[in-house]
Amino acid sequence: MDTIEEKKGRELTRDEQEEMRIGFDLEDMTQSLGWKTFLGWLEQRAYHSWVDPRTIEGDDPKGKWEWQELNAFHSADVSKQLIEDTEKAINRAHYLKSVELGEIKEAQRMRL
Repeated sequence: MDTIEEKKGRELTRDEQEEMRIGFDLEDMTQSLGWKTFLGWLEQRAYHSWVDPRTIEGDDPKGKWEWQELNAFHSADVSKQLIEDTEKAINRAHYLKSVELGEIKEAQRMRL
């Protein structure tokens, strides 16, 4: 007699359900042509931002260049963070779905 092993996950908390919904919403967004354009802009800013010192003029070119370079760095850093946060939210949604379906068993925490 063949037995079918039924996978049984756990019920997600409200916060986890919300995390999962957001992650899948973001995944849907990443399938759009608009996201592919936006992602290109983010990647361009994240990995190809620099200030050309030859374009800096005025009384304090070094100070102006440092200020612009600092702003370019922060802009690149924020762009990278947006890309990473989107990927993490999507990965978390898939993980939570697997937990809910029982495909992944979470480790029990030891009580001290």
